Amino acid sequence: MKKLSFLVVDDSATIRDLVRQSLKLIFGTSDIFMAEDGRVALQVLGEEEIDIIISDWNMPNMNGEELLYQVRNDPKLAATPFIMMTTNAGRDFIIMAIQLGVTQYIVKPFSVNELETKIRASINILNRRREKRYAMPAHVASLQVGQKVFSGQLIDLSRTGAAIAGVRFDPVIGLFKVCEVELKLLDPNGLESDTSLISGLFGRIVRLEAEDTFHPTSLAYHMALYFHPGTMERDVERKLNNLIKWLAGKAPDVIAES
Repeated sequence: MKKLSFLVVDDSATIRDLVRQSLKLIFGTSDIFMAEDGRVALQVLGEEEIDIIISDWNMPNMNGEELLYQVRNDPKLAATPFIMMTTNAGRDFIIMAIQLGVTQYIVKPFSVNELETKIRASINILNRRREKRYAMPAHVASLQVGQKVFSGQLIDLSRTGAAIAGVRFDPVIGLFKVCEVELKLLDPNGLESDTSLISGLFGRIVRLEAEDTFHPTSLAYHMALYFHPGTMERDVERKLNNLIKWLAGKAPDVIAES
């Protein structure tokens, strides 16, 4: 694996230097760029190839939220992991930041071990996003969260996750909740008449987004799920892999990296 390059953004020179020293200690890299605010950070991002951004949230000139917006809306930077440093540990604030597109967050003060954990988690997320995801016909996904069951339309699928639309929002649905998923899909081996149920597939909700509609009473949501390969039953993993192989050979639409 190539050495990672980092951009550290903070209006405090002391914090920038501490993070730089920690990164050198953890990853042995000298490709660490510094910026005192979002404006300078954008200049660096325009000149250098950056693998991971670590940014404070509250800064003068251009704060972390404004920088994040620019990063997520630039096609060349949109997939770059963005780790937020903040002194605000409030749950509502953290959820808001994640919904805006923060990859990971870390609350000041933090240890070197905590920083390493967040960076490695960000790398894993980036690798998952690079998985090919296959567009689906109108298949049905059934999700059980707690004691409630919801139905939606499966939009795309990979070995590590799925996107589902049309799920009606309910208070029991929340970020990071674990749900059991059943996928009603074409049987890749043709052993059953029309559909095959992949059940016992557990996913963690990692994104919730209201559907784009002008209807004032709509409660329909898009959601993204993450499947942790290490926790799958062997038979479930086999069925999912068979389905992915079938889609790779049959489905013309491959959704680009995001």
